[in-house]
Amino acid sequence: MTDLQALERRIRALEDIEAITQVMHDYWYALDLKRWDALADCFTADVEADYGRPDWRHSGRDALVEWLHANESGERYKVSHAGHNPRVKLVGDDEATGLFKLHDWVRIEPSITLRSWGHYDMRFVREADGKWRIKRLGLDYVYKEEHLCYVGNAPPEMTPALSGPESK
Repeated sequence: MTDLQALERRIRALEDIEAITQVMHDYWYALDLKRWDALADCFTADVEADYGRPDWRHSGRDALVEWLHANESGERYKVSHAGHNPRVKLVGDDEATGLFKLHDWVRIEPSITLRSWGHYDMRFVREADGKWRIKRLGLDYVYKEEHLCYVGNAPPEMTPALSGPESK
């Protein structure tokens, strides 16, 4: 390999790592801004997602985006994802792994605030169109905090996923 070829290879690796990191930023922005078409484009058709609970596991892009939409699209639901500290490793020309730190705030108006942090353990692939996408998503929450504030005898409504059997 010539010096020029070695340099081209290193530049391509840096560009791939940046593109993969951008996919995660696209994912978080699409969730925060409720842009469901943009969110779907972050995933492969056969994505496997595990958000840390048995009832929060989903296979396939359509099923995953449908579930996220059902739980995060409401007007009362506000969220802010802060993803950082990327650790991306290329494991082939078209495959990579990544670890990302997450801090998120969720507000379900008028009276529920959730705060948490954790780590995403990811697998990415470059598809035929040249775009990197999420093939496997694993989220391990390290800390969760919930605040409920309400007046009267009835607690506020949660999202469908937060009202599931695991939340009780």
